[in-house]
Amino acid sequence: MGTVTELRPQRDASYLDDDTQLGRTYLVLRDATYWMQLHEIAESIQARFQVVDSHAAISARIRDLRRKCGQTIMRRRRTGSTADEYRMQGGYKPAPAPQGDMFEGSAA
Repeated sequence: MGTVTELRPQRDASYLDDDTQLGRTYLVLRDATYWMQLHEIAESIQARFQVVDSHAAISARIRDLRRKCGQTIMRRRRTGSTADEYRMQGGYKPAPAPQGDMFEGSAA
């Protein structure tokens, strides 16, 4: 039986390294603005990092992100299809719209 420290998710930033499959998968899912299928994740990795990762490798890295790194990766079945789509919970957050000075133009 493992100790408690062995069962805790890894909280270091090793999954931020774009030189690894885990890092590339994490960075693509983190920055995604829509649900992605495995082939879309692979295409995004190739376009962004000029590296080809197989669908099987990406699927395994998604499992690693869930189990070892404590990330929440959601999965759903695409409507009318047998394909799954993935999205990271808490991933992409659009920048807030710029706010002007609320007192600008007001008469005192």
